Amino acid sequence: MKENIRYPYRVRLVKYLGKAIQDTRKRKKMRQSDLADISGTSVKFISDVERGKETIQMDKAFVLIRALGLKLYVTPDSIKTEK
Repeated sequence: MKENIRYPYRVRLVKYLGKAIQDTRKRKKMRQSDLADISGTSVKFISDVERGKETIQMDKAFVLIRALGLKLYVTPDSIKTEK
């Protein structure tokens, strides 16, 4: 079984964004079809995002992020985390 990612999670590539979306969806015990219904996107789109397809539509990716209750930050420095 794959290890769950820890948040905050540094996204440097599209595949890392896909991993965060997939991990969160699974933690919420949602199927891709559930997320598609909630977000108004397609299962194929969600599959493409989760696999790290580099030509995804970012506006739709933001819809997935919001639907899962995730937040995306852009920062010049790494986000400090409490331990």
